[in-house]
Formats: sequence, C-alpha cells, structure tokens
Amino acid sequence: MKYFILIFFLLPLSVSGQWKYKYKSKFTNGIYAEFLGGESTSIFYNRNLYIGDYGFFSSSIGVGYLFGYAAVTNEPNPFGFQNSGLGIPVNVTYNHSFGNLDQRIWHRISKKCIIRPPKYTLDWFVEAGGGAIKTFYKKTYRNGIIGTGYGGVRIQMHIRRPYKENDKIIFIRGGITPYYEDKSFRAYSGGSLGISI
Repeated sequence: MKYFILIFFLLPLSVSGQWKYKYKSKFTNGIYAEFLGGESTSIFYNRNLYIGDYGFFSSSIGVGYLFGYAAVTNEPNPFGFQNSGLGIPVNVTYNHSFGNLDQRIWHRISKKCIIRPPKYTLDWFVEAGGGAIKTFYKKTYRNGIIGTGYGGVRIQMHIRRPYKENDKIIFIRGGITPYYEDKSFRAYSGGSLGISI
C-alpha cells in the first residue's frame, strides 16, 4: 500500500514537469541482476522499445533461481533443489520520466555559465508493468506459470565517454512485485542493478 501511495503522489509531479524536462540518456540494450526479497534471484536481458522524449517501454527476459521453503523440519534446506526451482521470467514495463533532478539542482545552485556538460547525469522514472514466470520445480505439481506485476522507481546514470563510440548507462530499479500463486496473491519488494551493452 505504501508503494502505491508513493507512486500516486509522484505521478502528478511527473506529469507537471514532463513538458520542460525531457529524457536525454536513451539506450536500447542492457543486462541486469535482480534480487526479489527472499523469493528469487535472476539475471535478465533488457531491451527498451518505443523510446520517446518522456519515457519508454522496457521488455525483459531472464533466468532465475526460485528459493523454496522447508515445509517440515526434516526436508532439505530452502536453497536446495528439492524445494527450490528454476524460473524463466518475462516482463514488460512502462517507464515515465520525471526529469534530470541532478541537472535541475545544479542549475539552481550555480550562477555561472556551464562551458561543458557534466560527466554524469541522472534520469529518474516511475515504472509499472506486468509479466509472468514459467517455473520448473523438482516437485512437478508446483510447476506452472505465475502471473506478476511491478511498480517502482528507476534511476539511470548516464556516463558520458567523449572518446568512446557509445556512452554508458548504469541503472538501478527498486519496487514491489505482486504475484498470483497457489490461488492467492502475495507481494515482495526487491531491487535490480544493470548496465547498458
């Protein structure tokens, strides 16, 4: 609920500021690792689509390890394959930019004319979407497809490299992932760290 409230209050700020502050540091391909609060850890290939001035769609496919649970004391530990499994997560999100906050702060505190752009800038986004995870457990009755959602914040650091062919983007994501499994809804918080390729 607290994440929904956060997004609810950030979105109007995003909309009010978007016509003045455009998303600058665009990139197409990346990889990132995600840890979902005690539930899974995954590595993803990320491709950004329909990149515009104020946002973009991000599609990802990955492979992950799904942490299991010990139903009784004598069962294997949760990190063993007996209760845990593998997953193939797929998701699509929309990322809506609400400006280069660091640049805005710099312009406010600096009264001098900037001769060259800063080496690092940050792009801030609210991010929301959904997806699914195909699961592979040793206990086959648990196998299936799990529907997931996502809502959170994404920060991209744009590193300018004047003497290289491409600039570099490092991005951090954090938010909440609700999902439906065993006829019930659950939610976990998690974070990701990635880089453009």
